[in-house]
Amino acid sequence: MGRSRSTHSILYRYITKEFIQNFIVAFIFFFCIFFVNSILLLVQKILLKNIDFSTMIEMVSLSMPQFLIYTFPFATLSSSSMVLGDLASQNELLAIRSCGIANRYIYRPLIIIAIIMSGITFIFADIVHPWASVSYRDKLALLMAEMPTFEIDSNSTNTVGDIVLYNGEAEGKVIHDIILLNNDPSGDDQVVLSEKGTLELIDPNYYIYSLSLDNPEILISDSKDIESYGLSKAEKATFFLDFSSQIPSLTSNSPVNLTSKELLDEIKIRNEYQKEDRVYFNRNLETKLLNISKNLKDLENGAISDTSAKSSIDNIGFDLEFIGDVPVNFYGQYYKAELTKKFALSAACLIFTLITLPLSNIKVRYGKLTGFAISLIVAVAYWYMLFAVQLFIFDIKSGPYLLISLPDILLFIVAIILLRHFRKAR
Repeated sequence: MGRSRSTHSILYRYITKEFIQNFIVAFIFFFCIFFVNSILLLVQKILLKNIDFSTMIEMVSLSMPQFLIYTFPFATLSSSSMVLGDLASQNELLAIRSCGIANRYIYRPLIIIAIIMSGITFIFADIVHPWASVSYRDKLALLMAEMPTFEIDSNSTNTVGDIVLYNGEAEGKVIHDIILLNNDPSGDDQVVLSEKGTLELIDPNYYIYSLSLDNPEILISDSKDIESYGLSKAEKATFFLDFSSQIPSLTSNSPVNLTSKELLDEIKIRNEYQKEDRVYFNRNLETKLLNISKNLKDLENGAISDTSAKSSIDNIGFDLEFIGDVPVNFYGQYYKAELTKKFALSAACLIFTLITLPLSNIKVRYGKLTGFAISLIVAVAYWYMLFAVQLFIFDIKSGPYLLISLPDILLFIVAIILLRHFRKAR
């Protein structure tokens, strides 16, 4: 018995070591994919110039948790499939079984590690990511508050939406020799000239700036009529610059940036709203049904004229169409979907591992490469399924809990079927 436990301990350490080595490689691979396609674009959107390197690294680091909640499950999938694929291709699994060691001892360390990875993923999704998003927003607000000292350079050009700002010397918040071009979508173009102006942040939440100009000259022209223009002067003029479109969505308090407790609180509030909407809907529905009943009786009794009858028929059709419009709280659906996704992505670590276990019963060539290729196929399929089900959360009347969990459920069923199939085959 002692020798058997020792043998199992050696096996557990060996599989754990192989898993960790492959996990590091897979983690770097998936993280680089998300990094290149998301974080670098995020940094580009920020448009923060002349900030120190350490600040930029801090902001990028705060952006990472939103991608790690996907990286952990996919890396777990790849490392598990690579371990089993390599053991099968090298006939090590055959050697292990020939020593009288059952498959469950091979699977046990992988399942334990997968459960641990599920816990880590949930911690990142429910604690680290919301905290990082708040810290990122606070840091970005601080940088934007200092924006004139590092964004408005001397003798530079800046574009904010439809506004183009040319300026001369810049001294802190004060800028000189200003030319402001405003292309209004309505058709009126503005050209503003000023010798001096002051740029200040007035709303740190939405990054709205005020540009106060001294002795401005304003030329307003109609782009559709070259002969139509107006020229005016003033002692003071203030323009408002909206930088919110340049700030990435990470900074918003969207459901994806909330903890599970915050989501549950929001869901509770939205459920109350939905109850009120349903009460109002039922009252209107009752009124519509009474109107339909009255109009039908009038038609049957011939108590109304032909013109009124046609109007009554039209009203009946409208009322019947209204009956199907059961109210759905869209924000409530969104909060419920994000709450479910936290648990779905966490559970995916374990489910991904289960779906790789049948590889231990297949003789494959190029074990690690084959295992990695299989993991990519499963990862892409899961990604698209998770994306697809989120498109339908507003089309269902009930909560989207089951809908968001559908990819996990499908993969779990596939894993069980494959395990049972290969168990019978043996």
